[in-house]
Amino acid sequence: MKNTAQWFTVDKAGLAAVATRRGTAPLLLEPVQNAWDEEGVTFVKVDLSPINGKPQVTLRVEDDSPDGFRDLADAYTLYKQSYKIGNPEQRGRFNVGEKFLLSVASEANIISTTGSISFGPDGRKLERKKTEAGSTLTATLKMKREELDKSLVLLRSMIPPKGIRTTINGEVLRQRKPIAEDTRTLQTEIKGDEGGFKLTRRKTAISIHKLLEGETPHLYEMGIPVDKLDCPWHVDVAQKVPLSVDRGSVRQAFRLDVERHIAEIMADDVTPEQAQGGWMGTALEAMEDEDAIRSVIKARVGDAVIFNPLSPESNKRASDAGYAVIHGRQFSRAAWEKIKLAGAIVPSSHKFDDGKMKSDPDGIPPVPGDQWTRAMKRLAEYIKQFALGTTGKSVGVKLYNDSGLGFAGLCGGRTISINVAVTKITDQFQVDQLLIHECAHLKVSDHLTNAFYNECCRIGARLRTLEATL
Repeated sequence: MKNTAQWFTVDKAGLAAVATRRGTAPLLLEPVQNAWDEEGVTFVKVDLSPINGKPQVTLRVEDDSPDGFRDLADAYTLYKQSYKIGNPEQRGRFNVGEKFLLSVASEANIISTTGSISFGPDGRKLERKKTEAGSTLTATLKMKREELDKSLVLLRSMIPPKGIRTTINGEVLRQRKPIAEDTRTLQTEIKGDEGGFKLTRRKTAISIHKLLEGETPHLYEMGIPVDKLDCPWHVDVAQKVPLSVDRGSVRQAFRLDVERHIAEIMADDVTPEQAQGGWMGTALEAMEDEDAIRSVIKARVGDAVIFNPLSPESNKRASDAGYAVIHGRQFSRAAWEKIKLAGAIVPSSHKFDDGKMKSDPDGIPPVPGDQWTRAMKRLAEYIKQFALGTTGKSVGVKLYNDSGLGFAGLCGGRTISINVAVTKITDQFQVDQLLIHECAHLKVSDHLTNAFYNECCRIGARLRTLEATL
């Protein structure tokens, strides 16, 4: 059996099947990103046109790189280590992009400063023809009109680097001004100590862009769209993004990390509609910026309080005031931890009265009975007669005399308390008005119910038969 120095043989059709799992369109980005990565490039020209009468297109990509195609063998050598692997601010790393593109071509040609190479039915052929600067790739690809249209949309969605004039079928790709920018720490890939890749984290610029008509949100790696996003913007990361070999997807953990940063960066500008997105709920679970958390929650739920099962009146008062009353099931446990840490929403009882007497911090006692004035004694007797005559219940009476206390009257158990410091106890109307309210609590505790309203009405009507007066 004849020996050969090569361990592997690659089947072109099999490689094409792998390369086109996401369609042919993404492969057209490969020569563009390679050109953008080269030092000294000032223009990249892309032409994609149909071939009359055939489901085929001609692709032509030209650049003016001073060094050109450094090694023509890279065009047909799979997984040769890329010279870009050590630079996180260059897009290439796997050195398979050209091979994926060429695998779907029926014929192709590359001419550059180091020579030229052609690919056809009879294989590949190296030639001496070369350029003084730059490279040109020409390829014939199988492609129907529908995919041609999608390919042009994808190519026009690229975000060109500053200083590199990029055209698609003669149309200049315009520079896009981001709506927001920031520097964040993200995962990236660099060359490992013993070759291969190593994941690390480094600071990088993140740019956020509005969508143009017909576009869907994408994650970009230095201007090249690499995966879809759930957030409503394009997000461009200015360093290598951890990608699959076909450059078609990113790790889920990386995507979530990016969307968390985007939520923080855009927190002050996010609309209520954008804040409702499922991506925002997930991002909220990982957000660290407390100001951003508060802004996101404000946009997502507006004025809101947390439902307090121990304070039904506070919940009702909040709802009546136009606040959203948020229940536990509306956010995940992780999101609630962030919300509470940032104080983004507080329990309803923190903002609205619960109808209960607040304990005095100094523990001010009631006025002792032996210190009651004649008017206070008359009031106490009247309260007992009022309660018995209107509700049939006997009550105890406590009288307080401190304007610093937070109540005029209260009912606790079978005791009615009146703060004489804020109540004109000789005013029959004022006293009756207060006692109707407090005596209704002998039967109903919750102010904000029909039962309490009806009990107040019943007691008011019952007063017509009460003979006692102050």
